[in-house]
Amino acid sequence: MITSDDARWQQLLELADLAIGNGLMDFQRPIWRDLVTQLLGSVRDDSGERRKDLRAPLELEVDILAPEEIASLATSSVSAGGLSIRIAEVIPVGTRLDLSIKLAQRPVPLLAKAQVVWSREGELGVAFVDLFQNDRELLEGLAVKAVLSGPPT
Repeated sequence: MITSDDARWQQLLELADLAIGNGLMDFQRPIWRDLVTQLLGSVRDDSGERRKDLRAPLELEVDILAPEEIASLATSSVSAGGLSIRIAEVIPVGTRLDLSIKLAQRPVPLLAKAQVVWSREGELGVAFVDLFQNDRELLEGLAVKAVLSGPPT
């Protein structure tokens, strides 16, 4: 369990700032992976769901560029592996999407290819199928900061 009085807490925040900013250096990546894995293990819920990536409630503006353009949607959660997107339409599972994700940390949107992995009225989940390592780390850094900025334990 990683708590706010644990030295790893501060190290995670520092590395998250780097991931969100100019990016992690190669020697920092194994440390980052290990710490994020430890954090993921300490925040798992009791549902029995096992996730590969840390997920956090976070609202980002996202546009679907293809197959049909749908602008000004919002995420409900973010991880390095995918997004939950609030949307009125039900898009079939397996549909490939081109996404544009607006981030305050970037002058231009992050472009990503994703695939719908679940869909229901009001929300859908997508998994990234093509994302640069720095972009994945940036999203993961945002998730880490969102998790750690919750009520301290």
